[in-house]
Amino acid sequence: MKMHRLFVVALATLGMAGFSLSASADAAAGKAKFTSVCGECHEASDFEGEDAKGLADSIKKIVAGQVKHKSAIKLTDAEIADVAAYMATGGK
Repeated sequence: MKMHRLFVVALATLGMAGFSLSASADAAAGKAKFTSVCGECHEASDFEGEDAKGLADSIKKIVAGQVKHKSAIKLTDAEIADVAAYMATGGK
C-alpha cells in the first residue's frame, strides 16, 4: 500500500511539472517565429494587450484549418504558445 501511494504521488508530481513546462511560453522565441511565419501580413503591435490564451486558441484554429487564412500554417503547440505570448506584448 505504501509503494502504491508513493507511485501516485510521484506520478502527480511529474504531471504537474509537465503542465507547468508546457504552460510557460517564450515570447523571445515567439518573436522569431512570428517574424518568419506571420510578419509578412501582420503587425505584432495590432495584438498588444490581447489575452495570450485567446490568441493561442485562435492560432490553433488556423493551424487546424478551422478558420480561413491566407495560407496554411504549421506550428507546434509550443510554437503557438510562444507566438501568442509575443503577440500579446505587442512586439515589445
